[in-house]
Amino acid sequence: MNEKHAPFETEPTLIYEKNTFKIVAGKTYTNKDEKFCIGLKSNDFPKNSYLIFPPQLSLNLLKNLLSQDGANNSEIIKFIKIITK
Repeated sequence: MNEKHAPFETEPTLIYEKNTFKIVAGKTYTNKDEKFCIGLKSNDFPKNSYLIFPPQLSLNLLKNLLSQDGANNSEIIKFIKIITK
């Protein structure tokens, strides 16, 4: 496992960044059956990893992030499309 992006297989896509918070999305090692997972990091905690949100929260979380200050709307819309297919 790549410790730099743990638990993501490759560098995840940044979908939200504000102050000390980063929210990312990408494919993980641990949830192979999911299309992607959403992870949170604040002040580089947890160190070299991300807190992963349960898949059931993904769609609602993405919808809530749309148009927020610090949101990458184009990437969020791409992930919403993946979920709703």
